[in-house]
Amino acid sequence: MSKDKARSSDEIGDVLRRQRTEVLGKGLREMARQIGTAPAHLTDIEHGNRSPSEALLVRIARAYEIPEAQLRAAWNKPDAVVEEIASQDATAAAKVPELLRSARKFTAGQWDALIDAARKLAADKKGKAE
Repeated sequence: MSKDKARSSDEIGDVLRRQRTEVLGKGLREMARQIGTAPAHLTDIEHGNRSPSEALLVRIARAYEIPEAQLRAAWNKPDAVVEEIASQDATAAAKVPELLRSARKFTAGQWDALIDAARKLAADKKGKAE
């Protein structure tokens, strides 16, 4: 594990621990039971020693009331929809990574503009197909 990845896991572990104890007021065993994992496994996640599976990440986001995107970024786990879109055909497989790399440092406003443009293009394509 790289130093940056280890630091990111430690930081998100601290966020999880504080959220669980200070905001939600839950103990480790109670939270582990709620998300369907062993307390030891949850301890490893909160200490940055392990990252969760896809299904567990989603359960953690819900139970801890933390945005899924924040957890995905911290654990370097891209959203499953990115994988789905990128693997739908050869063009998407080539273009999706290129798009994401180009947009890597976008601001929220730039992302919104890109999403709006994509929606317009999709609507135009749909209108022409009818």
